[in-house]
Amino acid sequence: MCEVGDSILVPKPGFPLCQPICQNLGVEFSTYNLLPEQGWKIDLDHLREQITPRTRAILVNNPSNPCGSCFTAEHIQEILAVADEFKIPIIADEVYYGLSYDPERPFYSFGNSTSTVPVVCTGALSKIYCIPGWRCGWTVVYNNGGYFDDVLTRLSMHSMIQLHPTSLV
Repeated sequence: MCEVGDSILVPKPGFPLCQPICQNLGVEFSTYNLLPEQGWKIDLDHLREQITPRTRAILVNNPSNPCGSCFTAEHIQEILAVADEFKIPIIADEVYYGLSYDPERPFYSFGNSTSTVPVVCTGALSKIYCIPGWRCGWTVVYNNGGYFDDVLTRLSMHSMIQLHPTSLV
């Protein structure tokens, strides 16, 4: 999705490994603010301000790590509207898929919330099934509009690399 010098947008606060991963790949990143007083919703005005011609993706973390919140269905639609407006795909880190500590805010997946915005969703067994260290997960690509055709080819090639899980698994 990104070449050297391209940029992605990541949440602040967010998962701390985004910075070294981007730096290792030569990809720049900008942070967009979350609003703690509004249940950690994305500050959509600040998100828009961070978008440049080199922005290739918006990373969203839902349910949020480290904030522990889930976006409402309405807020997901607002985020998708920004992505659609600027023609930028979403990378949805959903490794805490389905976990919600607030009955007023159930979990909604980005992949199931749009038929126009391209979305890559990641998930993992370790969080939702309480098996830390297993390092088993998946990627689901919602190739809306054929946006990810090249990405799918590269993901397919990458999947042929043997990435061994832990010896326990």
